[in-house]
Amino acid sequence: MCGIAGILADAPRDDVPRLVERMTQLLHHRGPDDGGAVAFGAGGRPAVTCRLAAPGEPVAWGAARAAVAIGARRLAILDRSDAGHQPMSAPDGHVWLVFNGEIYNYVELREELRGRGLSFQGASDTEVALAAYRAWGTACFARFRGMWAIAIVDWVAGRAVLSRDRLGIKPLYLAEWAGGHAFASEIKSLLALPGVGRDAHEGRLRDFLVSGRLDHTNATLFESVWQLGPGCRLEIDLRPATMTSPLGRIHRDWPNGAADICDWSPPAVRERLDDAIRLHLRSDVPVGSCLSGGLDSAAIVTSVHRMTPPAVWSRHAFTAVLPGDALDESRYADAVVAACPGVIAHRVAPEPHRLVADIDRIIWHHDEPIASPSVFMQWEVMRLARETGVVVLLDGQGGDELWGGYPGYLPPYLAELIRNGRLVRAAHEWLAKDGRRHFTRTSLLTRAVAHALPLGLRKALRHQRDARIHPHLAPELLDAGETALPPHRLRVPRGQRESPDRARGVFARFCWEQLLFDSLPSLLHYEDRNSMAFSIEARVPLLDAPLVELAMLAPATAKVSGGVLRPLWRAALTDRVPADVLARRDKIGFTAPTSAWMRGPLRSWWQDLLASHSFRERGCFEPKGVARLVQRVETGDEFAALTLWRTAVVEAWARRMLDQPPAA
Repeated sequence: MCGIAGILADAPRDDVPRLVERMTQLLHHRGPDDGGAVAFGAGGRPAVTCRLAAPGEPVAWGAARAAVAIGARRLAILDRSDAGHQPMSAPDGHVWLVFNGEIYNYVELREELRGRGLSFQGASDTEVALAAYRAWGTACFARFRGMWAIAIVDWVAGRAVLSRDRLGIKPLYLAEWAGGHAFASEIKSLLALPGVGRDAHEGRLRDFLVSGRLDHTNATLFESVWQLGPGCRLEIDLRPATMTSPLGRIHRDWPNGAADICDWSPPAVRERLDDAIRLHLRSDVPVGSCLSGGLDSAAIVTSVHRMTPPAVWSRHAFTAVLPGDALDESRYADAVVAACPGVIAHRVAPEPHRLVADIDRIIWHHDEPIASPSVFMQWEVMRLARETGVVVLLDGQGGDELWGGYPGYLPPYLAELIRNGRLVRAAHEWLAKDGRRHFTRTSLLTRAVAHALPLGLRKALRHQRDARIHPHLAPELLDAGETALPPHRLRVPRGQRESPDRARGVFARFCWEQLLFDSLPSLLHYEDRNSMAFSIEARVPLLDAPLVELAMLAPATAKVSGGVLRPLWRAALTDRVPADVLARRDKIGFTAPTSAWMRGPLRSWWQDLLASHSFRERGCFEPKGVARLVQRVETGDEFAALTLWRTAVVEAWARRMLDQPPAA
């Protein structure tokens, strides 16, 4: 795991080497073990290469001028020797790479590449990724199983290639700068560049305040910064003749329609799950796991226990608990630990006073506001893991999005049945007892009808609803509209925001949107920033490519049946996960008691923010609407409490990220 950064300017400049050093060192927390940078002179020859020690220590750049420079901070997980140092170059020095993430099938790829005559100096997946690009060009990304954000400077082809893994597990942000582009693993590195503005993107701010969504489009909360989408690749021409007007072309590498699956039986699911976990246990440092008490983290811990794990499996499992609270899941986590003798359980009880003390640091690491105090629950789990000495953690992100784990999957499924004329089956689902755990019959039918409406009408109705239930927002902000795609100077194919072509029907489109745009991206954003804040590599084996392909091409009945969510996933785990966990129909996870905290220990924090002059001057909120929102919070309204949290945390974010420079 690493942090990467770079500049691709249109002409050599004196400040490029130092700026890339600054950008890279702001990512020290992502890679405290090692660091490096390279600045390129005329013709692509390295002008200066240097190691980066701790931030603030001098680097001898000399009088180097460069248009292109790249840097990396390294968290050494595979091959901890100098053979994994970055930036890494091909033997001829014409192709360079910086890489954040892990390629889990690097062992198999290395053997295949050796068969093609390539040799290796070390045992890192970084070296394999570079060799794979040299052998297969950009087709290499389709062969990777893992998570990555990669930047390649290829002077032979005269281009830079930036690639992000299929689901955007690893971040990659960009900004236009100096007639070209700059990129980084975190937004703060781009904000450190002179001329990159910190103005808020009103459309994205509106989205966050209304729904708490992050990363559902390519835009960020900063107008000047955007992100490369999941499964996308950006190619930028570096030839001098074109750098005066740089253009990039975005390609979607995935989904590519290549999968051919016809077996969705429980054994087939278990086989892919076990293979994913086996690969995700590859490490040269200790590996542990998060354990929330839910089905997905239980699936990981119990599956590892059933196999013969490698020596790096530390057996440490980390759980956030809320003693005495209805949201506490410790009894389910205890059941998993009891079913897996040898697992070492660790608990942390997150305290709201610590959230107040850490909020500025949390915001700095996330760059954008966090949608709920629940993010702090995971933050504390990562803190505990690092204090225990565990550097790699497995986590269960993606299980709900792949297998239909949220109640929100019921309405689009019902809509699909009605649209296809399967009225008897639709009636069965509508009347199912399990479905009534989440919806009344009227609300389920109403939501199903909404999913069947044309997209334009759905957007109009949603806008009316937003204005009705969020009267605390200024009308100008509510009318900010849809968020933007990347800058106009980048050619973006049609359908960049649309579901993949294979998603036919209401339910299939909904499933893909949850995976690529709506639900999962925010969770992966929080997972990455929380883990990297403590120099921990978080791995998500449930998002291994073959398992994702299996789930996303499975029939709808594998995800919803008789009002039961995730029937196939549950069937696959029947002989592994404790019965109490398997039978759960509620959904909690690492969830904080937002309403109780906002009415109690967090009260002074948000009251001070909302009473401030800066809050009033932002122009984002209606004072009378905010006052009514506070009144609703006092009644114990959970939705109002969450809305008030987002209102207050936006002010805290604005102070930290808009009003101040991005210093560590």
